[in-house]
Amino acid sequence: MAEADILAEIMKLRTAKLLKGFRGAPPVDVQAVAHTASLVGRLMTTVPDIEEIDLNPVFVHPEGEGLTAVDALVITKQVG
Repeated sequence: MAEADILAEIMKLRTAKLLKGFRGAPPVDVQAVAHTASLVGRLMTTVPDIEEIDLNPVFVHPEGEGLTAVDALVITKQVG
């Protein structure tokens, strides 16, 4: 899925207003979330042995500062 489409879907969330800054917090880097989701999707379609990717936790930094995925779990198909 294209980043623009992912971004549009994120902004449809009921809690999207929190991503734009809430109670003095700065807006978060939603573009980085869309970019990361796009890259993970591309990886999963390029490497068919990957069944699941779990990034958890993911900390999204203020706008323009990206995100940090603290841990990742990649589950692949078992051979045999």
